[in-house]
Amino acid sequence: MPIFRSEAQARILAWLLLVPDREQPISTLAPVAGVAQPNTLREVNRLVEGGLLRERRAGNTRLVAANTSSPYFEPLVQILGRAYGPGVAVPQVLAEVPGIERAIIIGSWARRFQGEAGPPPNDVDVIVVGSPSPRALRRANAQLEEQLGVPVQLIIVTAEDWAEQPTGFLQTVHSSPHLTVLDNTGAKQ
Repeated sequence: MPIFRSEAQARILAWLLLVPDREQPISTLAPVAGVAQPNTLREVNRLVEGGLLRERRAGNTRLVAANTSSPYFEPLVQILGRAYGPGVAVPQVLAEVPGIERAIIIGSWARRFQGEAGPPPNDVDVIVVGSPSPRALRRANAQLEEQLGVPVQLIIVTAEDWAEQPTGFLQTVHSSPHLTVLDNTGAKQ
């Protein structure tokens, strides 16, 4: 997003603001930011000075977390969720897995994305429609969990079951907020 000072800054903010109870040593943020440790430290210092992150010391370790009392917290969560959250990561990763017809984010993340009030989600639930390789799906699941930093639950459903909704679970999913993030069927939503 061109509204952020750098890609590293945006990644640090996304990592910490999208999971606001996450508190981490600055030293662990370099891989998240994709830059060297000194650059990470500079970005974190700017974000703390700007009031977007809060810090505390535990011995010699500086821990940082989202400053949820910042007036910019909620608007940034909305922007970062759309630019770096599951709605972007899930289709990028699952697009590489053959046999997936659709991917639909459900649950608390879909509800927050569509504006329902509530606490930030602690996980991401995704319905995968089709017949992907279980092994490829496990690799994709691990990649998503590492990238998003939260548990990701992938639920496989056949195309027929998705269309016919034979279970109460699928009927509830269809009638609840959900977000189709990948559609390889060519059908209009």
